[in-house]
Amino acid sequence: MAVQMPRYFFHIREGWDRILDEEGIEFPAPNLAEVEGHASARDLAAAALSEGRRLIPCAIEITDDDGTVLSRIKVEALQRERNTNDKSGPKFDA
Repeated sequence: MAVQMPRYFFHIREGWDRILDEEGIEFPAPNLAEVEGHASARDLAAAALSEGRRLIPCAIEITDDDGTVLSRIKVEALQRERNTNDKSGPKFDA
């Protein structure tokens, strides 16, 4: 008999609003779900920046099947981290 992997959900929290992930994704371990959550948060930030939009304070909430929040990844924190790690210096137009 096959062992079923746990399912994790990646909801988007924006203030009091929450966009629910109704499908979720199966992962063999919670740390792999967190890796996926970070990738989703980076994708949200990249999409906003590439479209010239300001980042909205939001987060990816990773929950288990019972709805327990296992992790909360703030999208704007990833952007600040990216800016802090950018050692290329200021860019000026010629």
